[in-house]
Amino acid sequence: MSDRNYMIPPVDIFETLDKYILVMDMPGADKDAIEIDSNADTLSVSGKILEADKDWKPVVTEFSLADYKREFTIGSKVNRDKIIAKYENGILSIEMEKSEMAKPKKIEVKAG
Repeated sequence: MSDRNYMIPPVDIFETLDKYILVMDMPGADKDAIEIDSNADTLSVSGKILEADKDWKPVVTEFSLADYKREFTIGSKVNRDKIIAKYENGILSIEMEKSEMAKPKKIEVKAG
C-alpha cells in the first residue's frame, strides 16, 4: 500500500446459521489491488483506489485519495479455508463459513 492516509470503509455484518457475511462500501477500489488476509485471529482488508491521471491538474477536489484499510477480530469463529470474497460495483462482500465451534448446537436433556 502507499504512504497516503487510509479510510475506514463502512461495513454491514450479517449472520446466518452457518456463516458470517461482511458487506463493505469501497467505491473506486481496483479489484486487483484489494487484499484480504487472515492471520491468527484477525481478518485484514485493504484496497488501493484508482488514481487520477498524473497530467491532470486539480481545480476542485472533493474525492479523497486515501486507500482503504480495516481489520476484524474473528478468533476461532471462522473456518479460514472457507472464506469467499466478491467485488462488484464498489461493494466488497466477504462470506465466512462458521467453524463447527461457532455453530449453534442443541443439547439433549436426558432423564435421571
